[in-house]
Amino acid sequence: MAGPLIASLGLHHHLGRGLIVLLSLASAASYGFAAVLQHHEAVRQSPAGRPGGLLGRLIRRPIWLLGSALDGVGYAFQFLALRRGSLALVEPILVLSLVFALPVAAHLEHRRVSAHEVVAAAVTVAGLALFQGIARPALGHPTAPLDDWIALSAAIALACGILALLARGGTPKRAALLYAAGSGTAFGYVAAVTERTGHILDAGVLHVLVTWPPYALVVAAVVALSLTQRAFNAGVLRLSLPTLTIAQPLVALVIGIGFFGEHVHARGPAPVVEALGLALMTVGVYSLTRSPVLTAAPEEPDR
Repeated sequence: MAGPLIASLGLHHHLGRGLIVLLSLASAASYGFAAVLQHHEAVRQSPAGRPGGLLGRLIRRPIWLLGSALDGVGYAFQFLALRRGSLALVEPILVLSLVFALPVAAHLEHRRVSAHEVVAAAVTVAGLALFQGIARPALGHPTAPLDDWIALSAAIALACGILALLARGGTPKRAALLYAAGSGTAFGYVAAVTERTGHILDAGVLHVLVTWPPYALVVAAVVALSLTQRAFNAGVLRLSLPTLTIAQPLVALVIGIGFFGEHVHARGPAPVVEALGLALMTVGVYSLTRSPVLTAAPEEPDR
């Protein structure tokens, strides 16, 4: 399904852009595989216990560790893509993680991919291709003043904190939805700091180590990972996985366009068509996670 997307972007005319898309696709595949493996283990753990108990139990599970390793691989590809690409180009492509996750989930649950799931995957790809083909994202200037970064960081931290507090003590559906929204928000911020770190790296590794972005990156990634496992542990994957998948690129888009000044085509009917593409992408993602292949669990709560 990557072929139509690549063709729609006209990448045969721009090798550099094509490489960024290929790196983004590799990142999406790695993240998709990781999400399935991590959910496979997280949903089998009891949600009770100390706040840090869940991660403590999961790090002793080989399948979860494999998923975490694939998360690292996915992030490496994402980092390479963001060093030269924009948030508006790279991050929406990561919604394809669910498309790549389908065969892994089907194998783990001993199920077959249905025609409905194939259609949902096609709608997701079509929406993404429509958005990218019309928006034609271009690089901005990820060099905002420190005061702006402090304000952005505070806003993201506040949003994640509020979502986490609202998720506690609620129903499994509410917890899955809100923890996933917090995780997606945190990962959108991680993507922005990753892009900034990648640009700073041009001045050398030693220069990066004496700047704040890599340390903010570590803190944000830990928060995002914790919220992700809480969302998966709630058990309602049909809510948590699509919410996380959609929230991350949307938050990154807002940061990229509003904070970094990244350019997307905005003349004439372009914004309407771009919104249609994002809507199709969202519908496809949520439809995918209605699939028993992706949402299967031993005893998934539904209340």
